[in-house]
Amino acid sequence: MHAVIKVVCFLVFGTAMVMGAKPVLLAGFILVASLYLSELVRGVPTQLHNALKMIKRLRWLFLSILVVYLFFTPGILLLPDVLWGPTQEGLTRGLLRIAVLVLIVAAVNILIGSTEQAEFLSAVSWCLQPLSWLGLSHERLAVRISLTLAAVGVLRTACQHETRSETPEVVVAKPAESLSSKSPSPEPKLMAIAKTAHHLFAKVIDDAEQASLQSITLPEQSRPPLVQWAIPVLLVILLLAVKIITTEVG
Repeated sequence: MHAVIKVVCFLVFGTAMVMGAKPVLLAGFILVASLYLSELVRGVPTQLHNALKMIKRLRWLFLSILVVYLFFTPGILLLPDVLWGPTQEGLTRGLLRIAVLVLIVAAVNILIGSTEQAEFLSAVSWCLQPLSWLGLSHERLAVRISLTLAAVGVLRTACQHETRSETPEVVVAKPAESLSSKSPSPEPKLMAIAKTAHHLFAKVIDDAEQASLQSITLPEQSRPPLVQWAIPVLLVILLLAVKIITTEVG
């Protein structure tokens, strides 16, 4: 499949998931699950493994979204005896928002895993060409996306190195002092996280100031075959049909 068609299909899928209700999310889950199932049938479990890792990294974001919806959505209280607390509507909406993010992350993983970086950036630049009608440069935006993706990989490596280099201090107490004095408490976890973030931020700024200018050339993207445009069109028709049918039935 052409890279431009993949990007367009992802945009259609993501928009439908954000704006859709439960039946549309179920249809999106079936589509994504079928793609991962086809990978497993072919003996390529890498895509599913990477998707699970991406979702695991977002677990705190999911938890924060659920807490916000639980306590700040008006509705029927889950605990009727309290004056203010989590609501049933908040639980439902929070879980729906998390489901939307999980499906989008899974779709992003499929898009990135099946497309080379240069091909992906070229496809993004091709899709952004209408911005030139408004006087905006789509090439600059594509180049910035390229630099961001490169910086993410460098920053991840630096973060892993920073985390491994920090070893807890070992305090050795004398036998006579061990009974009368307590060993100092370890550094709070939040302080350690803040220190690591500070070191990484300083490193990124320092590397950016010392980095030399480099030229980035985006490969020219060919026009997608006309026949393949039927794929995103069929995707739009499928998701719209699910939404219309469920609306009429409901």
